[in-house]
Amino acid sequence: MRLLLLLLVGLLADSTSAECALGSDYKFELTPCDPEGGRWRVQVPTSSASHSCTLEQPRRVDSCESSCEAGQFFDLSTLSCGACPPGSYSMGGAVLFDNWDTLPQGFHTQVESFQSSFIGRFGTGVNCTAFGWQAKGDFLASVGGPCAATVTLSVRLARVGNLSYVYQYSNRDVIFDFEAQNEQCQSVADAKEFRWPSVTAEGEWRRQVVQLKPGNNLLQWKTIGMETYPGKPILIKSIEISGTTRATSCSPCRNGTFSAEGSRQCQECPENHFSSRGASSCQPCNPETEFAPKGFSRCIKRHACTSKDFYETRSPCDANNQTRAEYRWLEPKICMAGVSLPPVGPSRPCLPCNPGMSPGPDASCQFCPAEHFSDDGGPCKPCPPNTTPNYGYVFQRWAQLPASMSSSCRQQDGSECGGMTGWHVAGTHVQSGQHHADGAYLLLSLNVPGFRSKGGVVGGRRLEVGRVSFTFELDCKAKCEFVFMQASDRRGVNLVQSWSGATFKREFSHSVYANDSYTFSWAFQKASLTDYDVFSNLLDTDVARIFSINVTNTIDGGASVCLACHQETDEVGCIPCPPGHFVDSNTTQCTQCPPGTTVSNPLAYGIESCQPCGPGLSSTDGVTCTSDCVFAGEPSFDLSALAHETFLVRGSRLFTASGAQYFHVFNISLCGNTQAQCSNNISYQVDGTSSQVNSFVCRTTMVPSAWSDEEVVLSTQSVTLGDELVAVTNNTAFMSMEVIEEFLSQNATLHFYYSTPLATRSCPQGRTTVISLSCDASKHGNGSIVLPSKCPDGTCDGCSFNFLWQTAVACPVCREQDFRCVSALLSLLFFNPSVGWFAASVPEGRSCCTTWHRPTAGS
Repeated sequence: MRLLLLLLVGLLADSTSAECALGSDYKFELTPCDPEGGRWRVQVPTSSASHSCTLEQPRRVDSCESSCEAGQFFDLSTLSCGACPPGSYSMGGAVLFDNWDTLPQGFHTQVESFQSSFIGRFGTGVNCTAFGWQAKGDFLASVGGPCAATVTLSVRLARVGNLSYVYQYSNRDVIFDFEAQNEQCQSVADAKEFRWPSVTAEGEWRRQVVQLKPGNNLLQWKTIGMETYPGKPILIKSIEISGTTRATSCSPCRNGTFSAEGSRQCQECPENHFSSRGASSCQPCNPETEFAPKGFSRCIKRHACTSKDFYETRSPCDANNQTRAEYRWLEPKICMAGVSLPPVGPSRPCLPCNPGMSPGPDASCQFCPAEHFSDDGGPCKPCPPNTTPNYGYVFQRWAQLPASMSSSCRQQDGSECGGMTGWHVAGTHVQSGQHHADGAYLLLSLNVPGFRSKGGVVGGRRLEVGRVSFTFELDCKAKCEFVFMQASDRRGVNLVQSWSGATFKREFSHSVYANDSYTFSWAFQKASLTDYDVFSNLLDTDVARIFSINVTNTIDGGASVCLACHQETDEVGCIPCPPGHFVDSNTTQCTQCPPGTTVSNPLAYGIESCQPCGPGLSSTDGVTCTSDCVFAGEPSFDLSALAHETFLVRGSRLFTASGAQYFHVFNISLCGNTQAQCSNNISYQVDGTSSQVNSFVCRTTMVPSAWSDEEVVLSTQSVTLGDELVAVTNNTAFMSMEVIEEFLSQNATLHFYYSTPLATRSCPQGRTTVISLSCDASKHGNGSIVLPSKCPDGTCDGCSFNFLWQTAVACPVCREQDFRCVSALLSLLFFNPSVGWFAASVPEGRSCCTTWHRPTAGS
């Protein structure tokens, strides 16, 4: 090696030439480490090098693994560690990527469309150029879509080190995958545990740390979109890798930051200061005419103060129940001159409390105690005898934020907003805070411990356990987004609905169908997550206002009315009726619902509360509608042979040219006697939520490993496609569900309808499943389950699923009129020693029957 280097330098050198200049004529580089654990520093000519200058001999560096301290770099000129100059930083034996104005050197991206043997909901020729990983200033973002997107980074470690990256992953329609390979192209064993980053809540940032071994490591982050639209982006905020070889240069500070000599990291400029890339200090803005948010790269001109720069609030109620209107500047104040704050208003009576609340000792509004109500916001009154409070939340007056609600604000980078208000009350409404940088996440949350009903489906109608209604408006001049979400420990976080841009005052109502403890949240952002490179100069007129929030049928809160209830003799207070009973309006006695009907509300009044089960279903307990898989009628069916097992169906495999692939596996329990179960064997779900779902129909996403040394197929994103069996009928449509035309043409005669009412971003109305059964006498036993030929992933829209079950078990039960007597002279004569010859009854040229009745003996 040394001889080769000397020959190279000798060929380039001229003994009569002048000394070469660093930078213009040459640059220093280090050779790879050799077997002796050292390397060489060599001078490499530049493209503009003078042919008359002399290059030096290579110099030996004895160690490859030593590194400089943080704040230093390895100076190739002196072959020693030196302090980073002001305006730059070094992490020593580590590298940090947190500036995504462009894709940093060493990163590579790839995006591919999925291919399959069918034309399904993804269609053909999907253009994936708009999807994939993109540098967006403060983040590296992948927007999903029906594509597989990969970003890779190759890094060499001199010793054991760690990879630490901060990400945000709230889109459940995208698979997020991290993989690492060593220099033998083997999956890094320590990274397998962290291959599947957990889902985060909306706006939440999470750090993942993975240990890496010495040598070359190929790091890969991949997203696999399973829907045709671009959803919420997957974001990576920073990537830090320790254990690298010593840095031969320092990294410049990004815009809005600065550093002194020998710095390990750069500091953000304080408010009303700015800096450009590589700054050693921040420059002040003109305090009279300019301002700048923290960590900003330029000053912004202050505008003249207007009525939109302050807001009205109310002073606390005094001993005489009097209050005054007060006015406060929005913080931080970024306007100048113009209007002044209005004077404090005159004393006036305090606003009444919201229904179900009354003034407490400190004059703040509080929920009435148990067994009390307040219909006018005044003093609480006890419920009359034989009545019970009808609890709920009614917020329509906003003198203060209710105790069950909270407000928060997070910047794009996940940090708090520095004391700035997320939401604040304004008397007639609650509104989002202002003067935040674009992309700030303003969150208003309401905690609801549970509801009084169990829900369910009866008579072809979903029964809600409660309802959340609110009235709002969006006053936006720039791009803005307003989202409504519901979250629970068992079901995770789900986006219910979203709105973009200016929206006139309107009401939205959301039905809750599953009883659980929920957190309902409203979030407002001034700019969408796809516009990081656009700054709207803090357009402070952009605001969301919520005028009222109403949640019904809760187990706590306040009551504005009391309802009649059942009460036993000599008992004090109301006694809930047993499940499946209703309160007789005349006698207040608990009465069992009639057979075939159910009731979900423990305070149900009148027999009209008992709702009939859907077609083909029955109920004997008044609580649930079930099926025993035997159906009487014209014709009749006996599917009991299919009632006690679950059945697996595999969807079509989707793949890319580079090998990324996935497929779905469905688990079906036709009548629910044994629940279908779908499980994740990776930590995909939000912390605290179950990795398993149980229902009539569920689906798991299966991802085969891309590495040859891994044979395991990983399962993730298990979801329910049918929580409730709502009908079994020969009708080809029920509620909003219908049998697809393809299955009707294959003699499907009996249809099972299932529903999962939980709303998601991709399925605002929830998911539904229809299983159609077709009589096929040639398919004995369980038969076979097939998927639609045009959409062999079970669905063409991602929300409505269809299956065709072909089996002899699905043939109708034969009736007496399905048989006829044949002549004894025909070949169909049977002899029994105890009976003699007899003629057998056979079907009238039909192959419809699965149950053959014993023929009557003849002479």
